[in-house]
Amino acid sequence: IDDEDEQEKNKAETDDYRLLSTITGQPVTDDPLIYVIPVCAPWSTLQSYKYKIKLSPGTGKKGKSVQTVLKYFMYDKTATNLEKDLIKSIKDQDISRNLPGKVKLSLPASLK
Repeated sequence: IDDEDEQEKNKAETDDYRLLSTITGQPVTDDPLIYVIPVCAPWSTLQSYKYKIKLSPGTGKKGKSVQTVLKYFMYDKTATNLEKDLIKSIKDQDISRNLPGKVKLSLPASLK
């Protein structure tokens, strides 16, 4: 019985690892995209992500900042239609939940 339990545990861990290894910050054309996960992390961690905006402490309200970020991502010329649809499907409160209180967004100069 212990051997069977150990095998089931190993299989579950392997399945979990496979699932986690499918999460990417740099989707490519062949990736089967099914969901978007909003992430708030140190800037150095997000350097390889396709969609990112630098946040700094500031006076901007969460709701307005979230709307600005989503609009910025929607106008990304490299975004596929599927990526845009997935970005549209994110609820503002799902993103706001991950942001600190007051923020300043650092957008490219051409979009300010």
